[in-house]
This record gives sequence, C-alpha cells and structure tokens, in this order.
Amino acid sequence: MLNFIGLGRPSLKVPMFQAHCGLHSDDDTARVLICRNYQKALVLLLMRKSHVGFCCVIAAMLVIAACGDKKTFLVGKYYDGLLFGKQYQIDVVGDSSNYRAQIDSIVRVYESAFSLSDPNSVLSRFNAWQRTDTVFVFNDSTKVFGVVYGLISDLSRYTMRYYDPTTNPLKRAWILANAQGQKEPNLDSLFDFTVFDGAKIDLTEVTPDGYTYLESHIRKADPRIELDFTKIAAANALDQINQFLIGKGAKQVRIQYGRSYIVYGAHNDSLQQVGIGFTNDLGEQKIRLTNHAFTFLTAEDKGGLVDPTYGYIVNNEMMYVATACPSLAQAEAFAEAFCIMGIEQAGWYYQNDSSSVVQSYIFYLDENQQLRNASTNGFDAMLVIPEQTNTSQEPQ
Repeated sequence: MLNFIGLGRPSLKVPMFQAHCGLHSDDDTARVLICRNYQKALVLLLMRKSHVGFCCVIAAMLVIAACGDKKTFLVGKYYDGLLFGKQYQIDVVGDSSNYRAQIDSIVRVYESAFSLSDPNSVLSRFNAWQRTDTVFVFNDSTKVFGVVYGLISDLSRYTMRYYDPTTNPLKRAWILANAQGQKEPNLDSLFDFTVFDGAKIDLTEVTPDGYTYLESHIRKADPRIELDFTKIAAANALDQINQFLIGKGAKQVRIQYGRSYIVYGAHNDSLQQVGIGFTNDLGEQKIRLTNHAFTFLTAEDKGGLVDPTYGYIVNNEMMYVATACPSLAQAEAFAEAFCIMGIEQAGWYYQNDSSSVVQSYIFYLDENQQLRNASTNGFDAMLVIPEQTNTSQEPQ
C-alpha cells in the first residue's frame, strides 16, 4: 500500500526519509563495513570519540580484512552503445569475457522490429499499412515481436489501461490544435483509432500444425491505428541483456539507460546505489537496488503524455513518480501509468493489489497546493540514508 506523508511546501529536503524509514547505523553495522570498505570505515570510526583510542589497532585490522576480501579483486567488463538512438552503459562484475557481439545482436533484433525511425522495421511497416480488408503479414522468427506485444498487452491490463501504446495520433492532434489556436482537437473522432483494444488490433501467430511457427498476422480495424512500442521494447531488450549476462555467470550487473537502471547482485555497493532525481541536504538522494529496475518521471514529462481514458494532455497533481520493479519493462509502464492516473487512482491500485511487486515513491500537490508524498514500504527500504552501510549478503 501507499503511505501518505505531508511535507509542507516545496523544498525537497530529506531528513524526513530517515524518520519515515526508521533506518539507522549502529556499531555492529560499522564493524561489518570494515570488511567491505576499510577507508570509509576508518573515517566513520574516527568520527566516534569512543573509538579514537583504538585507531592504530583498527587500522591494522582493516588492512588485514581488506586483503582477505576476495570480492575486491573480481574481474569485470564495461560495455556501452546505442539502443533506439539512446545510450546504454553496462557494468559487469565477475566475468571479463567479451559479449559485445551477443549484446549487439540483441539490440539489432529489437531495433529491426520496433524502431520507428527505420521505415523498414516491422512496426513502421505495420503503422504504414492502410488496409482493413486483409491482415498485415510478417515473419517473427526470433519471436521478439510476439513477446513484446504480449508483454504490452499484460502491462496495459495491469495498469488499468493507463499505459497505452496507441496515443501518438492524439499527441500530434494536440500539437496541431494548439498551433492553429484551437481549444482542443476533435477527440471523439480520434478515439476511433486509439486505445489499445483487442477489438481494434489483434496479433495472431500462425502455426499450421499446432506448434511449428509459419508467420504472424496483425489485424487493425482502422487504417489510422499506430503503435509505439519503443519504451517497453527498449526496456525488455535491456532486461534480456541483463538475464543473458547473469546466465553467463556475472556476479553483478548494472545497466543504465538515461534515467533508468537495472541492477543485479550485491557485490559492489557503489554499483547498487543510483540517484533518484532530486537532492537532499547531503547531496543527491539515492536508493540501493538489488535485483530490481528503477526509473522516474517528473512534472516536466507530463506535457508529453496523453491520458488514454479521455484524450487530454496530462495536467494533474503528480510532480514526481519513481518506480522500482523486478523488470525495467514493469518499471517504465507503471511510472508512466501512475503519472497519468494521479494519486487517487494510484492508491486505489495498491488497495486492490496488496501483493503488487511495484514499489513506488510519489510527490504530488494536495488540494491546497501543498507538496506531499506517498510511498510503498518496499521503496522506503531501498532509500540510502547517510552513513547507512550495506550489511546484506549476496542474494541466493
């Protein structure tokens, strides 16, 4: 469920994080830190007067502990590149093998299927398809199109239809209406070919004998229907790369894609910590991710979003929405959906799915224009509090 807290008005200070989460650092935690980061531990211990007399002894212990920590010397590998024209960066710990070719292959498969800047991609050709008397036929030998289509169908349903990949015509209509000085576009006519609905669009994978794949068919009820799978396709490609590297034996993987992150493993704490888009008194506020993905949207992003339930540009009380989920595809879809639906519907979502794997942190304006926040317990537990040390063991 979402926990609602009043912040007063608007400076984004974060002492409240400490009070809300109840996290603290004690002497046992500091001693564990010795084995993980001896330089930082020495500084922390020197700051405590009760430990000053033991500095020399502790310094020797720290050197011994550091030398005995085999994790420190694990090999690794770094990759970067472009996915749908946007840079990704990958840090791998525990495997120095070169998987450049395999990563590039995954990127090419997704871009050839979903890139809207490539007129020859499957999705671009489908969007250009103008016939309703017959289906659009294509070959999906890698099955990636079917996988992403199914994933988006599920995410649309899980987000109560607030995540919708058909809204590009609505966005263009609003841009045109504003340019022509109109109050709004003709929304009734636009709804004839928007909203991700099985009655308007449908994918069928043809298997003549029941199991051997032949080809894929997509039917669209209106020739003006357009799909934009780019966000979820990119997220799923990175989720797949992450799983590939884990399968090859990586101890830790961190993938950054703009504001979004995927982190697997807990070997290196600095790779687990990611900024969440705003600062507190001590600098950038961070969370610690373990086997999770994270992304966020701000108030500035609302201008590029359309509410698919009634066709208007999003202009609600949401000021910041962050989500952390087991997959980046989930995080991306729910961040956008929560930002569109508003705080009341977001709270309703959690009331109706108390076991949801979606962790979130939200800033919003109340009826008095006071800045408030709401968060899940799971997200609160990820917040990095100053001087908090990571005592967790590697995941099983």
